[in-house]
Amino acid sequence: MAKGSQFERDFCKQLSLWWTEGETDEMFWRSSNSGGRATVRAKSGKSTKGQCGDVAAIHPDGVALIDLITFELKRGYSRSTIHDVFDKPKTAATQTWESWYEQATTSALINESFSWAIVHKRDRRDVMIYIPEFLFDALSMSECKPIIRFSTDLVVDKQVVSDTIVMLRWDSFMQLVEPCKVKALRDNLQNTL
Repeated sequence: MAKGSQFERDFCKQLSLWWTEGETDEMFWRSSNSGGRATVRAKSGKSTKGQCGDVAAIHPDGVALIDLITFELKRGYSRSTIHDVFDKPKTAATQTWESWYEQATTSALINESFSWAIVHKRDRRDVMIYIPEFLFDALSMSECKPIIRFSTDLVVDKQVVSDTIVMLRWDSFMQLVEPCKVKALRDNLQNTL
């Protein structure tokens, strides 16, 4: 069994418990082919709403979160860090973290989500979450001190994209962000459309 698959299962259970405030661990599960089905269908102009990224809602009450955030989960890659984006030579190939960013932003776009999140667990390390600054601000997380807030240029589809990203521990995110905040943000966004 691949350690990434187990991490995805464990994360979905933990996400379900957080979302339901401990009621059930069966709200979210791994998306079909880790989002691969949605990606293939998108290339032929077909929509597969809710199946982008690595996490899908398997209960109607979970749809609000997936409408708001498309999650990309990464396990391992102990030698790949965000630092690689900052100190790479101009002629270097696309870095691992840049490919994750491209995957996350593309999946969120296909899913028509408000935002994206990259959740990364290196070997023998805490789980970290990377989110765009606009999501951090929209969730009113000002009381949270992110580990890192950085602006950088990333290569997406062979074009340079500037973004500001916030990195924090996943357990801090779950403690500081109440599911009702996420639901309220999703409802506010739907009302403005």
